[in-house]
Amino acid sequence: MPKHIMAVLAGLSMTFLAACQPQMGRVDLGPDEKLQITRSVWQDYESYKSKLGRGGGAFVVTESGTSSGYSYCPGDHCRPGSFTQSAIELCEKAGVKCLVFAQGTTIKVDYEIVD
Repeated sequence: MPKHIMAVLAGLSMTFLAACQPQMGRVDLGPDEKLQITRSVWQDYESYKSKLGRGGGAFVVTESGTSSGYSYCPGDHCRPGSFTQSAIELCEKAGVKCLVFAQGTTIKVDYEIVD
């Protein structure tokens, strides 16, 4: 991964990782479905937004809505489009299915925050 891209995988505990069976791939929500995310995932999203520079980024959420990851460029000389793939790869390496929640600060899915 290029040095100018910073990536973080947040919210996945070792217990959660050990319990997961590999399930590679992306999740697609149906037209009337909302992704239910935890309050901690929403806080991770807020943290991600505060780190974004002009370089862009992508925020992904696990199918369960309980974990998230992101990839972003803190500067302004980054290759467009590399963030989404980097964030998805982080999720998939953890053995879970993920979907793109936001590109930059634009949220791409209907969602609701649950406790």
